[in-house]
Amino acid sequence: MPPIPESAGAPERRPRRSATKRGVLAATLAAAVIGAAVIAPVGAAVAAAPTDGLLVDYRFDQTTGSSVSNLATGSSFGAASVENANDTQWADGGLTFTGGAKGSAGNWVRLPQNLLVGEEAATITTEVKIDQSMKDSFNFLWNIGNDGNQSYFFTSVRDSARSAITTGSGGGEVNARSTINLDADRWYSLTTVLDGTTDTLSFYIDGALAATAQTALTPASLTDQSLNTIGRSPWPDPLFKGAVSSFRVYDRALSATEVATVSDTDAQQHAAALAGYAERSLAQLDDPIAVTDSVTTLPDAGGAVTWSTTDPSASIGADGRTLTLAQPAAGEPSRDVALTATAEVRGVKATRRITARVQPAAAATDPYGYLMVHFIEDAQGYAEKIYLDVSRGNDAEQWDPLNGGKPILASALGTTGVRDPYITRNPETGTYYIIATDLRVFGGDRGANGCVEWCYWSSQGSTKLVVWQSDDLVTWSAPRQLDVAPPAPRLGMAWAPEATWVPDFDGNGNGSFVVYWSSKVYDQGAAQPGYSRILWGSTSDFTQASYAYGGVFVDDGGETIDTTLIQHDGKTYRVTKDNAQGKGIYMDATTSATWWKSGTAWTRVQERIGASWAGGNAGGVEGPAGFKRNDADQWYLYVDVIPTVGYKPMTTNDLDAGFSVLQSPDYYMPPHTKHGGILDLTRADYDRVRAADAVAAVKADLGSTEIRTGADVQSSLPKTAEVTTAYGRGVSSLPVEWDTSGVDASQAGSYVVTGTVRSIGANDNDWVGRDGSVAYNAPDRTPRSTTAIIVTATVVVTGTTPSPTSSPTVSPTSSPTASPTASPTATASQTATANPTATSTPTATATPTVTAGPTATATTAPTASPAVRPLATLSASTVERGGTVRVTISGLQAGEQVSAELHSEPVRITGIPAADAAGRVDFDVRVPADFAAGAHTVIVTGADATVIARLPLTVVTKGTLAATGAQPALGAGLLGAFLLVGGGIAWSLRSRRRAN
Repeated sequence: MPPIPESAGAPERRPRRSATKRGVLAATLAAAVIGAAVIAPVGAAVAAAPTDGLLVDYRFDQTTGSSVSNLATGSSFGAASVENANDTQWADGGLTFTGGAKGSAGNWVRLPQNLLVGEEAATITTEVKIDQSMKDSFNFLWNIGNDGNQSYFFTSVRDSARSAITTGSGGGEVNARSTINLDADRWYSLTTVLDGTTDTLSFYIDGALAATAQTALTPASLTDQSLNTIGRSPWPDPLFKGAVSSFRVYDRALSATEVATVSDTDAQQHAAALAGYAERSLAQLDDPIAVTDSVTTLPDAGGAVTWSTTDPSASIGADGRTLTLAQPAAGEPSRDVALTATAEVRGVKATRRITARVQPAAAATDPYGYLMVHFIEDAQGYAEKIYLDVSRGNDAEQWDPLNGGKPILASALGTTGVRDPYITRNPETGTYYIIATDLRVFGGDRGANGCVEWCYWSSQGSTKLVVWQSDDLVTWSAPRQLDVAPPAPRLGMAWAPEATWVPDFDGNGNGSFVVYWSSKVYDQGAAQPGYSRILWGSTSDFTQASYAYGGVFVDDGGETIDTTLIQHDGKTYRVTKDNAQGKGIYMDATTSATWWKSGTAWTRVQERIGASWAGGNAGGVEGPAGFKRNDADQWYLYVDVIPTVGYKPMTTNDLDAGFSVLQSPDYYMPPHTKHGGILDLTRADYDRVRAADAVAAVKADLGSTEIRTGADVQSSLPKTAEVTTAYGRGVSSLPVEWDTSGVDASQAGSYVVTGTVRSIGANDNDWVGRDGSVAYNAPDRTPRSTTAIIVTATVVVTGTTPSPTSSPTVSPTSSPTASPTASPTATASQTATANPTATSTPTATATPTVTAGPTATATTAPTASPAVRPLATLSASTVERGGTVRVTISGLQAGEQVSAELHSEPVRITGIPAADAAGRVDFDVRVPADFAAGAHTVIVTGADATVIARLPLTVVTKGTLAATGAQPALGAGLLGAFLLVGGGIAWSLRSRRRAN
């Protein structure tokens, strides 16, 4: 059906945030607030764009005609032609693309056929300005391929700009997807580099690398290039709307420096327009800026603005955005700090002076900040896991991903996928819960016999919710499952669960959660289910023991999903997604205290909420998540633009008036953040979460500790480790869990132990099955963390423990008459060479512990020296594809031979020499250029097939370390240093998986 305008009317700018926050300044005032002159780039100082390998060079700077000449010298390719051209389309030094439906009279450009046939590499650059409509409409800026939608190579500017290539239609697309949502009516340089030598697809915005992806596909993979275009998609997408001033195609991969040169060259013709954009970026900034935290990420207007200050009480980080200062104490007045904002757009600069109004620090129990749980739709990354983002200070419109944007939790239960999570808290116990749908869409069971994917999942999928719980929002339990289905009626899959606490649920003062979700319902005796409706049940702790099925919560006579609740001033507002009657996301309200019960009267407030974010398509948004600001009567409703865009914001100051689109230059949420829930925090909660968001240990080696023989090992080790926290927030101290299984406290010797820092990344966010399999149905699935921070320490056991004077002294018999208290525990590291006598206490751990009956005279442990334990180190914790790390092993026998493999998919390391006379061997491990990025392991094995060490190694894409300046996660050194034979981390294997 054709798009219908949203009932809320045209998008509105966001409501005033507070008395100290001003809205967007009018453009007419820009000249009055810009503090310094615009600095335009000097044309003579910019190098010319490279010409080596240039196949076509089209400049759309003419004023008439439909043919555009190829300016590439010596090229065999001819002119491009503008379809549906007229002379009014030539303006501002470029060709204006009018847009419209694919079959309409809108214009597009036909490029020469077979441009990149047989090529193993290519670079395509475009100087482009997009129309606002392209930001949320499917589009192809350019396409290499044909008019079919099976094999193509393209760039799209919808939502976050990207480039992709596929020979398997949409499901096979390999995307280099940026996190940048382009601004409308601003000139950009967009460059795509496809390099068959490194199997890398790279995407650049304004000469800076914005995204990469690994793929074995090359331009030569597209054998039919009979219709190459600018502005026209092989899908039935709308034609591109905007403007293009230049377009180049190379038959090679340009270097990063060359890509930057192209951007600088093309910026010259738009210097005046870019200067105006820089000024507008500054004019949009609030003045004063409210600062509520000691570490604040200042707004950057889409990456255009950096900051500085001369105030000695404040500092700006190296990123140009992180403001660090001391807040006034609680109860003291606010203070002002002078800042300078500089907008730079492709070499054009403007500055503005702005005041930071620093608010007094909130008390520990004050409402402060928000935590958001969500998942990410990612067909290539199987990212159906649990992610957490935290607000930037007390700002409800800006969000930072925790754990570096990597998952926090994963499930090895059920389908092994988790989607649509929600977070809540039991106010009586203080326990936090995350609940989620048990569903794996990517790589899971897809059904068969004509009922596949959503038909199969919704009718025959899991009726269990996946549940985690926590006391502190940092350390989360292992997942468990709660089956919400009653014995009857039969339900299809339970999905999109949420829960609301009711303090007096049973009428006798006992509180409970009312949990509600969507399921298809089978009528009695029916072979096929009916439509989805919202059902409910109750539970106090999300366990099967406390759970009771309730019944139907929402039944509108058609497919209904995704309900969320907002409660305020005695009213309950229910926001639901209709998939049957065209209402889209709609909101009802009731004053009933028992809102969950059938027969409750509800009043319709609004329909088609957020449809404009999907181009007017009410069905294009789902998964609403609502919450209230903690410092004002303002509510937010995030709506999930499907399938991959993610959350977009709505807002209101009056729930009974409904929601309108939030348009704010301050709003920031990472792209692809999808369908979750938001939890209000206290200042203590917020600080605890931020302190646990660690990126590295300050020191990987926490030194050594000495104990006497027989002493407790755990109590001697450091209880905490200092860590560097994310987002420039300094250093915090976190608990350490030590693995001391490799320490034999009964024998003198030196033992290296490893510990896991209890950061938020230490939770189990991954799993692996037998033989390293990550298939959804792999047997023996074992949870693990791929982002835990590991530290080491050395335990030195010395001396002997005095013989106890009160020990019984009865000699042991050959057959003890008392039962052992536990099963024998074999310890691989037990190496005593002297056999105990009849008067000695046996030290082999396989011997049962006798609790009654004959006993022996206590004597000292065997005096034989402990066996030497080899130690292994890696020269770096992070390496690029194609790069090399060095492994060093000491403590071997002279001449001893070891072997090694790089896992996940085993890559055997050859040419390892035997240990030298000192028992040491060094060898290099080269990571294959096409090895999967992520967490891997170097496994070193002795000649007797015993594993000597498992060394964790993170593999990143080529160019990542050079581009980011990143260093190994634990700094200078030796991550996982001194891992002990048979001890240390139990690193599981993970199978290799190509990105495509």
